[in-house]
Amino acid sequence: MCDQEFRTLRVDPRYPFQNQTRACYDNYCDFYKCTRLLGEVDDCKIFKRYFETICPNFWISQWDEQREKGVFPGPI
Repeated sequence: MCDQEFRTLRVDPRYPFQNQTRACYDNYCDFYKCTRLLGEVDDCKIFKRYFETICPNFWISQWDEQREKGVFPGPI
């Protein structure tokens, strides 16, 4: 039996009718901007939930490596 709760995320009002690629990238950047400014607070977790839901895992892994190397091409 699975004890994990699954919920569908609400529509991000910034991207009501767009391809989710941009939403994926922006939410990834927003999460790391938020945690840089506020720390690991609950308010930042919504961005992480969004990008983990809509981004391909390969992209997340690649972006994580780029961030660690200091070469990520985004505003974080």
